[in-house]
Amino acid sequence: MAIIAESQWKRTEPTSLTREAFLDLLFGRTPLVREEQFLKPAQSEALYNHFVPLISPYLHVTGPPVSKVGVAQFEFQAQSAEDFKNRTGDEKQRYFQECEKYRTMHDGLAEIAGEDVWAKMSRTIAELVPEYDVGVASEGPGKTYFSGIVRKINSGVPIHCDWAPYDCATEDWILSKITHQLAVNLYLSPATRGGSTTVFDVQWWPGALEYRDPDTYGYFEALVKNRATATFQPGMGDLCFFNSRNMHIVRPLEPGEDTQRIAMSSFIGLLPSEVTGGKPKLIFWS
Repeated sequence: MAIIAESQWKRTEPTSLTREAFLDLLFGRTPLVREEQFLKPAQSEALYNHFVPLISPYLHVTGPPVSKVGVAQFEFQAQSAEDFKNRTGDEKQRYFQECEKYRTMHDGLAEIAGEDVWAKMSRTIAELVPEYDVGVASEGPGKTYFSGIVRKINSGVPIHCDWAPYDCATEDWILSKITHQLAVNLYLSPATRGGSTTVFDVQWWPGALEYRDPDTYGYFEALVKNRATATFQPGMGDLCFFNSRNMHIVRPLEPGEDTQRIAMSSFIGLLPSEVTGGKPKLIFWS
């Protein structure tokens, strides 16, 4: 049986967004950072009304259904054991082609919400950690990743983690070179019954593969049994971060809940100086 590393968490409750909290989260010392009402209610409502008619299903997902506006690099990953056997070799090319379709998706946000809320989020982080460069992930001309997907997750997601050095090992993605990874969600319409996120005090390591569900991107519950947890139920306009290398689960909405669970989302990864050739860089991608 694989041995799970000892906890590095200082706490299990969310903290507000400060420089110390952000760095603690990045380096695995705290589970959750939450900035309440990062958006005003009117901004959240305006963005919700704009994006909901544009939502469509993921191109590929092996778990419960997820819908979106934009493109997720996850859609082009090998998610299940079967996926790993059937890579075609053109996944990266098709991903970057899909990114180009959504390159101007955020151009009208300022007109809709009174400001470019996604740029505001990126700017907020850059101001907290001036020792890092901050920007959208890129591998050169025509190979810029997409950040700021809008996702509807009403049916929940299984216990899993998002850790690019493993998830992207099938191809030479720049994402596989990061050393730390976060998820950030800006909630436009959180549910009130169900839809909570629980983060487990277990980070991905090679031994976790003993617990991998071969049919999906998920992991079996035994991996997180008896481990500390941190759960959050976000409010409208909240900006929430967690360390996506940690195992986590999103609960499905309860029967009768008519509010859709919709958020703007991205990953944030740390590229070290050995990769950038200069300052370490926080890169964004969805």
